[in-house]
Amino acid sequence: MTISFPRPRDDEPFAWGLSGSQPVEIWERFSPAYEAQLERLVIALKSLGFSPAVGGAGSEDGEYVRAEHTSTSRITFFYHLEDPADAKFIDTLDDVALRHWITRETAGM
Repeated sequence: MTISFPRPRDDEPFAWGLSGSQPVEIWERFSPAYEAQLERLVIALKSLGFSPAVGGAGSEDGEYVRAEHTSTSRITFFYHLEDPADAKFIDTLDDVALRHWITRETAGM
């Protein structure tokens, strides 16, 4: 599955609602910050040998990225994107720290 950016907006509801009339926060799907963060995460996952996919839009827990490692075909990475705390956490990581975090999270899987 190829993920291209910018993604087309869908009509699914937002897991945490919106802070205003349009998505603007980093945890609100399709806001510029959200899309940039998702793209950065997808690039990092691909560079580490994963095949990322996005799902869960409109669900109670919200959209997520899951990734199977190409060497094992096992899903070893799963992360909710619409959770404000999770989105803010990823935002604190620069590109190097993001790759290290992914590597630590998937170690031993």
